[in-house]
Amino acid sequence: MNSIRAATWAAIALLTLALASARSEPVSVATPLVPTQASPTLMLSRLGHALRTMHNARILAIGSSSTAGVGASSPSKTYVARLETNLETVLTGTEFEVIGHGLSGEVAQGAADRMKREVEDARPDLVIWQVGTNDAMRHVAIDGFKNCLKKTLVWLKEQNIDVILINPQYSDTLVQDPFYKDVVAAIDAVAREQQVIVVDRFEAMHSLQRQRGAHFDLSSDDLHMNDEGYRHLAEHVAATIIKSLAPVGPVTAAAPQ
Repeated sequence: MNSIRAATWAAIALLTLALASARSEPVSVATPLVPTQASPTLMLSRLGHALRTMHNARILAIGSSSTAGVGASSPSKTYVARLETNLETVLTGTEFEVIGHGLSGEVAQGAADRMKREVEDARPDLVIWQVGTNDAMRHVAIDGFKNCLKKTLVWLKEQNIDVILINPQYSDTLVQDPFYKDVVAAIDAVAREQQVIVVDRFEAMHSLQRQRGAHFDLSSDDLHMNDEGYRHLAEHVAATIIKSLAPVGPVTAAAPQ
């Protein structure tokens, strides 16, 4: 586990340095960089192949309000918009199209029901599925939730599409309900079984809030993320993608200037 975390911290550190350099911003040593649960043995093979052969790739971001960008001050501040910019900044010589199709309030089954249509329309190399928050808040049965995830992940694998899951956000209010953590654990269990990468947003936000305060990355409703939350999520997802890419030949991470 220590080697996994060390490799991921290095990826996030490189990303942060490169992005700060591109924005001509100083990098503070106090900037909290959080680990991901992505295993070094889980690679984004299709995405890597697309970048190696075409130097461009398409990503479908599907989910609920966090994917829709509820709480962001403008469309450019959402994690979906930031992700495309972050990837193209750090992976020089590439072009990404990140398609965001988030439906506020949607549970996992809703996304699963529209997954085939969304995939057929977008033809992505990678699907990023932000999932679980509304299921936890509505107390959707855990077994049904897990089965929904499994069936959808199996179908995506059959289509030869790479997948990353993003688990629920953290807030002190949300975790007062023990069921909320049960859903977070269920996502981790299914991901391990299906060998799918998880961006551990829950623990990342918990870590940030311990350092910066309970509402550092949340809107005033204590549920939806704010601009800072989306910025950190986009960097976290981008670093996970970069770390999980198979070698892509001349496409390299940009060094800070």
